[in-house]
This record gives sequence, C-alpha cells and structure tokens, in this order.
Amino acid sequence: MLAAYWFPRRGISISIALALGYLAMALPFAGGDAGLVVSALARAVVFAAIGAVVSLLSLRLREQEERYRGVFDNSEAGTFIVVPGEASPRIEEANYVGAILLGSTTKDLIGEPVTGFLDDPGAWEAFEAEIDRNGAVYEYETALRRADGAAVQVLASGGRLPDGRIVLTLVDITARKNAEDALRRTNAKLNMLGRLTRNDLAAAVSGLLERIAGGMRQFDDPAVRRHLEILSEGARLVQRRAEITRDYQDLGLRPPGWQPLQKTIQEAVSCLLLPGLSVRPWVERIEVFADPMLDRVFANLIENAARHGKTASKVVITYLIRDDGLSICVEDDGEGVPEPEKERIFAYGVGTDGGLGLFLVREILSITGMTIRETGTPGEGARFVIHVPPGGYRII
Repeated sequence: MLAAYWFPRRGISISIALALGYLAMALPFAGGDAGLVVSALARAVVFAAIGAVVSLLSLRLREQEERYRGVFDNSEAGTFIVVPGEASPRIEEANYVGAILLGSTTKDLIGEPVTGFLDDPGAWEAFEAEIDRNGAVYEYETALRRADGAAVQVLASGGRLPDGRIVLTLVDITARKNAEDALRRTNAKLNMLGRLTRNDLAAAVSGLLERIAGGMRQFDDPAVRRHLEILSEGARLVQRRAEITRDYQDLGLRPPGWQPLQKTIQEAVSCLLLPGLSVRPWVERIEVFADPMLDRVFANLIENAARHGKTASKVVITYLIRDDGLSICVEDDGEGVPEPEKERIFAYGVGTDGGLGLFLVREILSITGMTIRETGTPGEGARFVIHVPPGGYRII
C-alpha cells in the first residue's frame, strides 16, 4: 500500500512483485496442502488487487492535484489561499499574478495578513460575511494598496474550502476604472460645451427673431414680408431643435443600469399632460438594462400618440418574450402611420416638431443594443415594437 501510494505509476508492478515474493516464501511451507495453497494464492491476489486500487486512486489524486495546481499557478487572475485567524487572516499561498498584483513575490507573501493590503481593512469583514451568507462572492469591487503604496482597483471573488480556508481571486480593473473616469469627465465637458453652445445659439436666434419682427413692423411690401416670414419660420425651427436637444443633453453621460419598466413608464406618464388619452402599462416584473434616459423614450412615444394619433384614446404597453429576446409593444388606437413613413419617421430632420423626437428615441435605445420599429396597421393605430436582446432584460 505504501509503495503504491508513493510510486503510483509503478504500484501495480510492485504489488505483483510482492505477491510473487510472498508466494515464493509461503508455497514451500504448504507441503502440498491444497487449503494452504489456495489460501496463499488468495492472499497474493488480494495483495495485487489492493496495490492496483491504491495505485489507481493515488494516480488520479496526483493528476487532479497537478491539474488544479496548473490552474492555480497559470491563472490570469491573482489567486490566493487565505487562512482565517483570530487576529488577522493570513496568506498561505499565492500565485505569480497575485504577487505581481500586490507588488511582491510569492515567497514574501506567505504569512502576510490580507488586511494589510486593503485600502479599507473593514472590507475583508464584509467580504467574509458575504461568503458565510451565500457560500461564495463574485465581483466584489474594492481597492488594494500595493507594497509600494500604489492604489489598485480590483474585483474580488472567493469561496470557502471544506477545511475553512478561503480561495481568493483578484482581477485588476484599475485601467478600466481609469478609462471609465476619463470617459465620464470627457462626457461632462462635452455636455458643458453643448450647453454653452446651445445657450449662445438660443440667444442669437432670439435676437434674430426680434430683428425679423422689427422688419415686419417696418416694411409693408408683401414680397418682403413673405421673405421675412420664411426667415422667421426657419429661425423658430432652429429654436425648437435647440429646446429639444436641451432635454437630451445628458444622453450617455451616466452609465446604463437595470430599470423597472412599469415604474419607469408610470413616472414618464406623470410628467405629461394627456387630456382624453389613457395609458395602460402591463409590464410588471420586467427590468431592462438601458440608459437612464429610458423614461424619455416612453414619454416621447406616448406624447407622439397624443399629438399625431388624432383619434387616439388609449395607449397600451405590453411585452412578449421570444427566442431572440424581449419585445415591448407600445400601441395606440389612433390613425396609425402610413406605410411609406414607417422607417422615415425615425430619420433626423423629419417631423413638425423639429425632427428629433423619434430619432433620439432610437439613439437612446441603441446605447444598450435595443432597436425600435413601427409595425402598426394604417387607419387602426400605431404600434411601436422595442426589441431587447437576450441578457438585456430580466424577470424579477
């Protein structure tokens, strides 16, 4: 048994050799007694069988150990074995990536307290409590402090082993966080620049409208007045578009997130004046991953029904789960959209309100991979279908 455990690849041959040695010693003393011969052969077979079983089990154990050792050592994430202690949890083992992440070596990390590398020492208690509560933790975001004092942002995952030790993996997300912060600052600056530009444009258009109004009062020539009216309409179109873009100045400024659809629609409706139009959302328990301006999407679609539906008296919002994702349907009982206009209504510059409403609806949805199209029957009502890709919705 010891030989088969220590030398698993040779365990069977060693066991057979020992069994034959036993037979060589036992058979001469059997004296031709059949009972003793059978007994000796049985013992020899048992020796060989035990050696084979122990050898195979030991070999499988070694292979599994080598496999998991390879995963541990060659993982792209920093991996640690942490031993909980009354004073402080300490690192029992670390792979090369983990040592580089903490700015040390695998040898120097052994015995070091984990909390010594945490920017917030209390984060370990919260992390360990989460493991005890759920059995494992995934993507727990925290900050580390390397041996040289540099800060590192990581995603920590971990689970408890049967003997109480904790397997801890750390993924460095410092570069990603820095890129996100830089993008956020850039978006904020672009937002500020757009706001300043829009204010300057609005002031210039107001001044132009005042001059046009002065010209209308000054000149009586019909040709001149028609020309001034055309200029006035063009200036007011620019003014309306500037007002619309003000409502969408935060587009893409904040990261997308999970939003309850029913609540989002109800909040959008509460901000609208809809005389004679009832809105009935039937989308409870559905959440979608979308830009924070998702409420503007439904506000625009509902307002579109009130403004252009003419005979519309109700808007019904439902959903349907399909193999390729989720379909959210916004339907009204108005006049509908003519066939030639079904795609054109989403284009920039189309519409009496400056042409940005449905164009921006499509842009907001596209941030998280959603699409929208109009599939209603002309004369029976408009029907806008928003397609949410798989993974972009969930039922709670």
